[in-house]
Amino acid sequence: MNHYLVADVGGTNARLGLVTTEGNEVFGIEQLSNKDYPHLLDVVNAYLSRAQCIVLPKKACFAVASPVAGDRIHFTNNSWSFSIQELKAQLGLEYLKVMNDFEAVALSIPYLGPREVFRVGTGAAVPHRTIAVMGPGTGLGMAALVPNSPKPLPLATEGGHACFAPQDELEVHIASRIKQRLGFCSNEDLLSGSGLVSIYEGLCDWYKSKGTFQNPSDITTAALEGTDDMSRLSLERFCAVLGSVAGDYALQIGAQGGVYIAGGIVPRFKEFLAEHSSFRERFVSKGRFRNYLEAIPTYVIIAPQPGLVGAASVFDEGQ
Repeated sequence: MNHYLVADVGGTNARLGLVTTEGNEVFGIEQLSNKDYPHLLDVVNAYLSRAQCIVLPKKACFAVASPVAGDRIHFTNNSWSFSIQELKAQLGLEYLKVMNDFEAVALSIPYLGPREVFRVGTGAAVPHRTIAVMGPGTGLGMAALVPNSPKPLPLATEGGHACFAPQDELEVHIASRIKQRLGFCSNEDLLSGSGLVSIYEGLCDWYKSKGTFQNPSDITTAALEGTDDMSRLSLERFCAVLGSVAGDYALQIGAQGGVYIAGGIVPRFKEFLAEHSSFRERFVSKGRFRNYLEAIPTYVIIAPQPGLVGAASVFDEGQ
């Protein structure tokens, strides 16, 4: 039985697993921290050593948090870079497919069951229409799945780096602080782990409150537990901005097949997003096109490894 290697490599962690040609079920999954390894090659070799494969895989598909254009890959939110052809040779592979990480998430959508997504709001997907996929994590990934025959076509985008559009004076204030620091304010600069911290710091400055927290996990925990007002306001604003950006993206690509939120952040507070934030209201608040957006369903992907499922689908010979 042939085992193929799949990996979903983000800005912070690398997730790796094995898959067979009989389907797209991934097994032997491990998550390794990027900071513990100097290069991607070292991460892959560490995983293969742990997996103790009798026969090393000859084919692989890697989903990476980076634009994929040409042979040289430069990660957006860490210092790694590699040559696809060199990595293929170093690992002794006959075949290596490299794709954007959210391209892989988009490919996973047809494989997700009803218990692997969490609905937020109303709406009904129109069959055979474009699906939008996005998700805050270390950065903000965005992609699409476009109807095509015989298989849907994944479309990698870099919409996370598009210019952020503030919707009120508070968001102008937050964006101005980011622009002063970075020279530009993108969607990712608010919708990411560091972006949540920037929102929190902007709110503390706006309300003249002394900030207590410096990392996104602490802010999220305090918000959900109700122990810090600035943290709760920050998480509410994060969800609101996510709704605005998701609504913009749905309009831009005609995502009548639905909008799916992935990434390592939002699944932690999916109920808060649905019940205690203005995510859905900001999603549909697009003037004359409110009715258009009200018909589009929004979901949070709660499947544990959609990127690996999407990468594995490359080897699904039954599709």
